[in-house]
Amino acid sequence: MKIKGNILFKEEQRFRVVWLWWVIILCMLSCTGLTVGLALADRMRTKDAMIALLVVVPFEALIAYAMYIAKLETVVSTDGLFYKWSPFQRSYSFIPATEIETAQLRGSPPMNYGCNRVPGYGRTHTTGPGKGLQFVLRNGRKIFFGTNKRIAFEQAVDKLFNIRKGM
Repeated sequence: MKIKGNILFKEEQRFRVVWLWWVIILCMLSCTGLTVGLALADRMRTKDAMIALLVVVPFEALIAYAMYIAKLETVVSTDGLFYKWSPFQRSYSFIPATEIETAQLRGSPPMNYGCNRVPGYGRTHTTGPGKGLQFVLRNGRKIFFGTNKRIAFEQAVDKLFNIRKGM
């Protein structure tokens, strides 16, 4: 789906939490180091160790690359809220303004990054710690969006509600 209406707010967020990248790098190094260490200690045949490295290292690199290029795109327009995870989604998901019951500022769920379901938050979309907006839809579903531009996001959603009231 393409963005419709006048754009009130647009944000792109990436996974750039330093401690998360340290965990990823340490996990990659420990798996590789463990495999090499076992091969050197003769507990594992060298051929088996090479096969394990040829499978594990590219897989780890692919996952790290996917996390590095992933970005959450959030757009508030006069028609509603559009969002997608690039490059994994080609088109935007859309929440019409008429379906949004309320929006409230809230802290992000701790240690939950990416797209998850979290009790009390519903579906969450975050790339790091901080604050975001919790939307409650008319059907009772909840959806949370983390943001690095909290004030601009809040102002755009307020404008969206004012536009909806004027209709």
